[in-house]
This record gives sequence, C-alpha cells and structure tokens, in this order.
Amino acid sequence: MSDEELSSETAEETSSEGTEIKTISKINNALKDKFRLTQDEEILKDIKPSIFAFVPMYLIAITIFAVHWLFSVNWTSNDDDNMFVKLMFELVNISKIGEIGFVIIMLGIAWFNRMMNGSTSGKWTTIFLIIVALTPPTLRLDDVIAWFMDKESGFIPLDSYNMIIAGLFWSILFASMTLLYQRSFHYAITNHRVVFMQHLILPGDGRRILFDNINEIRTQRTFLGALFGYNTIICDTGSQLGIGEDSMSVSVGASGGGDNSEATTLEGQVTKSIFKKMFAFITYQRSRKIDLPDPRFSFFCITNWKSIEQLLNEMHQRHSQSGILNELKDQIAESQD
Repeated sequence: MSDEELSSETAEETSSEGTEIKTISKINNALKDKFRLTQDEEILKDIKPSIFAFVPMYLIAITIFAVHWLFSVNWTSNDDDNMFVKLMFELVNISKIGEIGFVIIMLGIAWFNRMMNGSTSGKWTTIFLIIVALTPPTLRLDDVIAWFMDKESGFIPLDSYNMIIAGLFWSILFASMTLLYQRSFHYAITNHRVVFMQHLILPGDGRRILFDNINEIRTQRTFLGALFGYNTIICDTGSQLGIGEDSMSVSVGASGGGDNSEATTLEGQVTKSIFKKMFAFITYQRSRKIDLPDPRFSFFCITNWKSIEQLLNEMHQRHSQSGILNELKDQIAESQD
C-alpha cells in the first residue's frame, strides 16, 4: 500500500472520529440544556423508563376494546349454552334500551380497577372509564332532548354508538395518552446529583436531589418487572415523598342548608343523595399503606437497573461523610509522601 493511500485512510478515520466527537458533544450539550445542569456538572448516565413500564395501562386499553367488541356480537342463547353466553345474551338485550348492559359492565370494570388499588387505579384512569361508560346514554339523552325541542338532530353530531368504531377510538386514545405520558419521563445521574425530569404539559418539570441528601437507595421489583427485565430504584431523602396511604375519601351525605329553597326540598335531597351514593360506590377505593414509586421522583421501571444501582451506590458513598473523610485521608497521605 502506498503512502498516499495510507494518508487518505488516516485522514478518513480522523474525519470520522471528529464527526463522532462533534455528534457526541452536541448530544451532551442538548442533554445539559434539557436537564438544566450547572457548568461543572457532567452527565454520567441518562435513563428512560422501559417500554414495558406501563403494560397494565395498555391492558386497560385492550379491555376497553374487548368490552365494545363483546357488545357488537349478535349473541344467541340456547339451553345447552354456558353461563357466559347466556349472560352476554341478556346484557346485549338490556343494552337495546340505552345501552344499559354496556354501562353496567364498564362501570363494573371502573369499580373493580379502583378497588384493586394498583398502578392503574389512579383517578384519571377511573374518570376515563366512567366517561367511556356514560357516553352511550349521553348520546341517547341528547336525542331525547332534540325530540322534545322538535329538532332533527341533537347537539352531539352522532346518531348512533357504533361499538367497534367507538371501541377502537377509546382504546387508541387511552393507549396514545399512556404512551405520551410514558415518553415524558427522563432521568439523569450526574457527578453531583440525580435529576428526575418530566416534559409533558410543563416543559422541564422535575426534581433534583444532591447525593448527600439521599438517606437510602432501594429497589422495588414486581412480577411484571421480573418478567420483562425492569426494576424501580427509589432514592429516599426522608421526606416521605411517594410513600403514603393510597385511598380516596368520599362523602355520601346530603349537604344541609338552612333555607327553604327548591334545591333543599325532599325530592331534591333524595336525587342528590342517590347521585352521591352512586358516585361514591364507583370511585370508592380500599385503603392500604404501600410504598408508592412515583415516575416523577424515582427511576421508574428502568432496564439495566443493576448497573444504575451500582453507579448510584458509588456516587452516594463518594458524597457521604465517610467518603469525604476517606478522600481527605488519602490527600493528606499523598501530601506527606
């Protein structure tokens, strides 16, 4: 090989290395701007939640579509059919009047999901399921209002509730919202602190914790985490953030009043009490004391969690009092030598 060919290959390798260095530098600068780091702060590792972190939420989306599909099937019942077929036959027949059967099943799912008190039992999931359940009777009520007002169509531009189309719409909407929520989290470990960021509604919303403020680093693994290879790492600062009693307090009593207005009549109080009790029953949630890892304040469902935990332990030890004393001891020993 000639000297010219060697020099050209060397120039190509140098240019490619220079391009890679520039690309890495741009990425690091972008991450520094995103996490709003100080000038002497360097990113040692940046992490995002696993793609399987919110599997239970995606199962809720599949459940929504499955319920819609079940009520789109023309069920027939015979004496030799099993209990499920007979039940679906009765529910579909009831659904011919205001989709009552569909409403019962969806509200039942919302209630059961709330009572499970798991990762999908949040208030936004419950509200979403209630909205899905009450959409068909709302459309029927809109048609009734239009009939009383002698209008050809109601205020809502939908004549009927197509189960398949509606099921696809609600399930895709819920899955898209979950994906957007999942992709909003980004975590970083620097040489000074850990950073938890969320770019959703408010860009750059997050929390920063110095290593010397961390009391304990612990992991929390679930069955799904063991199955899909992820784990949650919690940096405990002693503030009890993310640890609490996951419950919902409701009031089902009618509010008292001293006036004799129409709103405080016996009929009004009975109606109000019925709606309050129905809402309280649907949104009731059993209370239990559990460790609640919040995706905003923990390394939530991350892969390669062993290396992340080791890095956190090393940085935590280095910034602890014992670590600082050891460094001072080594510096004094070196100066004496």
